[in-house]
Amino acid sequence: MLDIKTLEGWLWEAACKIRGEIDAPKYKDYILPLIFLKRLSDVYDDEVNKLAGSYEDKEEAEAFIEADHTLV
Repeated sequence: MLDIKTLEGWLWEAACKIRGEIDAPKYKDYILPLIFLKRLSDVYDDEVNKLAGSYEDKEEAEAFIEADHTLV
């Protein structure tokens, strides 16, 4: 029977084989863009939630943002 620890080990080994060996300084090439995109996503969500307070719901605020991109 397959338990969680065995599956986790297999998946981790597979990810390491796919990823290959990467030097520590090269990780910044992968991590910094992810952090930047996460920040953009968080700011967008905050602005949508702020505008949703002015409108009836979040979907209406998102539709308004789509119509006028200068809001966010």
